[in-house]
Amino acid sequence: HIITFGGFLGLSTFLPSFFYSQFHVSKIQAGFLTVLATMTGSLTRVGGGYLADRFGGVTTLTGVFLAIIVGLLGFLASPSLTATTLLFMFCFAALGAGNGATFQLVPLRWPLTTAVAGGMIGEIGALGGGILPNLLGQAKQHTGSYAAGFAVYIILTSSVLLLLRYASQQWTRPRSG
Repeated sequence: HIITFGGFLGLSTFLPSFFYSQFHVSKIQAGFLTVLATMTGSLTRVGGGYLADRFGGVTTLTGVFLAIIVGLLGFLASPSLTATTLLFMFCFAALGAGNGATFQLVPLRWPLTTAVAGGMIGEIGALGGGILPNLLGQAKQHTGSYAAGFAVYIILTSSVLLLLRYASQQWTRPRSG
């Protein structure tokens, strides 16, 4: 959730500034482009939950994380405004689906404390909302480009995916005794 919800929150707050500084669009147009992306992500949340119920949370999140990584890789080429907007819509769709899929895992990992775990997951996701804007801002300040920030977030997302795949083996293994 640090990636899916945190990424959603972080990008939602940072995107108007990104569009304004990167493409020199008006603040109104930057807001409109942000709404296109965030609405896309909001609309896919239920679909992510559906896919997780049907195929499993780990499988769905694996696909979501791979989609996020692919989408973020597109930003390394500094695409046009139209391509950037479409990439953000794609990334937000994956982030939204990941938000829905995450909660399918809660009873697997914390079967006796599902409500507490849900609150903790929300908290971690909200805290994660500061990671991406900070990375992008630092990258722009120190390199003149957002690319390094996206690259670091790709590495972070890949690391969380690997951790999910490793740790989930413990949650999905049949219990003995």
